Amino acid sequence: VGCHENRNSAPPINGPARALALQRPPSKLDGWYGAPRFFSYEREVQPVFDKYCIECHDYGKSAADKLILAGDPDLVFNASYNELLRKGLIHVVGAGPAQVQSAFSWGSHASKLVKRIQENYHLDAESFDRIVTWLDLNAPYYPSYGSAYPDNPGGRSPLSAGEVARLTELTGIKFVDYLDWAKALGPQISFARPDLSPCLAGLSDRSPGAYQEALAIIRTGGERLAQRPHPYDDPAQLCATDQEREKKYQARRAIELANREAVRSGTKRYDQ
Repeated sequence: VGCHENRNSAPPINGPARALALQRPPSKLDGWYGAPRFFSYEREVQPVFDKYCIECHDYGKSAADKLILAGDPDLVFNASYNELLRKGLIHVVGAGPAQVQSAFSWGSHASKLVKRIQENYHLDAESFDRIVTWLDLNAPYYPSYGSAYPDNPGGRSPLSAGEVARLTELTGIKFVDYLDWAKALGPQISFARPDLSPCLAGLSDRSPGAYQEALAIIRTGGERLAQRPHPYDDPAQLCATDQEREKKYQARRAIELANREAVRSGTKRYDQ
């Protein structure tokens, strides 16, 4: 019975037709490839592409013109995530629509990526499971809203708005379009391998000075990410505002866990 349905429409829990599931204790969750954690595309999915795909689908490789599946970080996401969304190889609902979606209309069953893998490639069971799980979770990228660069473009870029604007002047690429998937350009920056950044293609011949300045800006972004990566596991990497939010969350969570324990043990616990 859903949140907005009549509670009396649920079947009775007692009687001759009592459900089998109610006749035994609940099953314990057995985990998903490790300890409980927030889902991160870079950590859970990208290693699959690194293992099976980038031999051909990497910058300068034989299938690079069709699809880039390298994990090089860009302004907001990494190259493979950008490519898979922009080229329509995955079908997820994102932030909407509000209407109820029918079964199998989105996620792994509706994504071209899964069909191509099933038809043309052999992945081990865990690798395949990681991809379909990601899709059925609505294809998230970041594991949390916490950020180390909240004031920069997209709230994630290691480059400031001024540095991105200067990069646009030097390369002619409108990087602000990264924030709108309808105008997405595909990966243009590689903070992991700055020399391979697509936005620099041909620039050294047209304007060597502009090329060197643009390359220096991208290298600066890569150095910042190395020194202060996205804060997946280390709250100390969060910006000051998000550190305060995390501190408050952990305090409230501790209170909630204590309240639940009081309910289980039948003891009284007063609000603090």
